[in-house]
Amino acid sequence: MTKKSVALLYLLIPLTFYACIKDEELDTDADIIEAYIPPEYLKTDPIITNTSVEFRVKSNVDLTKQAPFFTLSPYATISPENGVIRDFTTAQTVVVTAQDSKWKKTYTITFNVDELSTRYSFNNAELTDKDRYYRFYTIGSTGDKVYDWASGNSGYVTVAGSKSPDEYPTAVAEGRTGGLAAKMQTVYTSSFAAATGNPIAAGNLFLGSFKTNLLNTLKSTKFGLPYSGALPKSVRSYYKYKAGPEVRNQDFEVVPDKKDSFDIYAIIFESRAKDNFMYGDHDFKDPRNVAIARIPASQRLETDTWKEANFPFELVAGKTFDPDKEYVLTIVMSSSIDGAKFTGAIGSTLIVDDIELIYN
Repeated sequence: MTKKSVALLYLLIPLTFYACIKDEELDTDADIIEAYIPPEYLKTDPIITNTSVEFRVKSNVDLTKQAPFFTLSPYATISPENGVIRDFTTAQTVVVTAQDSKWKKTYTITFNVDELSTRYSFNNAELTDKDRYYRFYTIGSTGDKVYDWASGNSGYVTVAGSKSPDEYPTAVAEGRTGGLAAKMQTVYTSSFAAATGNPIAAGNLFLGSFKTNLLNTLKSTKFGLPYSGALPKSVRSYYKYKAGPEVRNQDFEVVPDKKDSFDIYAIIFESRAKDNFMYGDHDFKDPRNVAIARIPASQRLETDTWKEANFPFELVAGKTFDPDKEYVLTIVMSSSIDGAKFTGAIGSTLIVDDIELIYN
C-alpha cells in the first residue's frame, strides 16, 4: 500500500466512525410529553399515559371542532399534524414516529365531558404498555374508555425486568360476585432502587394520573379529578387483606415489632386553575383540603373473606363545603399504609371491589 493510500485510509476512518455515531444517535423515543387545548375548555390538566391522552372538558365545549397540540419527544413527528381540526365526539388516534423512523406509537385521544362517577366496580381492565401491566377503565357516555384510575405501574416498568403483569404492584384478582377486582401488592423493586432509598413499591390505585419523576418519585403521583355535587356522607368498599411477614423501611432494614396494614382514603379539596392535583407527599396537610374520609384502624383487618368498610367524610377544621363550587376528589388505596415512605412488608396484598361514595 502506498503512503498516499495509507493517508487516505486514515482520513476515511474518522469519517466512517463519525457516520456510525450519527446513526446510533438517532432518537428512538416516540412519546407525547405535553398536550394543549385552550385552557378555558379544561376542567383539569390533560391526563397523559403511555398510550392515551384524555382532555376533561366543560360540558359546553364543541367536540366536533377541536385541534389539540402536542409536545413530542425530541425530533419525533406526529400524524395527523398538530392543529388539524377533528371531530372528537368519539375517540381519535395519532401516530408518533421517532427520529429513526422505525419506532412508532399510537395514542388514543379522547375528550371527556362526563362528571366523575360515584361508584366503581373495577370490572374493566386491560393490558397496556406492550402488555406489561394492567390498567383499569370505565366506559364513558360516548362509548370511549375513561381512565379515572391510575397506579405506579408505569414507573415500576424501569425495574420490572421480565416480570409478568400479575407480579406488578397493581394487578387484577377475582371479584366478589364474579368479574374483576383491583389487587395491590407490596413488592421488592431492585438492588439499584434499594440503594437510592426506594427498596419496596406498595401497590396503589388512585383517582388521578401518574407521570414518572425520577428525581422525586412522590411527585410522580398526581391525585385528584374534578368533582361537583353534594358532600358525600361516607366511602363504602369491600376488601380482602393479608399482611406480609416483616415490615422493612426505606433502608431495607427490618422494623421490629411492626405489623403492616393497608390504607384507603378520600380527600375533597379546593380547585385551582393550574396544577389542579395533589402530590403523593401531601401527608393530609394540604391547605386546600375541605373534607377527608379515611378508613379507621378498627376496619383495617386481615381477612381471607370479603369485608365491608364504611367510613365517614369529616370537614377539615375551619372549612365549609359549598355544593355550587367546583372541587377536586381523590380516592387512594395502598397495600402498605406507609408505602409513600417506601416502608412496608413485601407480600402485603390488598384486594378491593366495588368502592362507592354514599350520600344522605
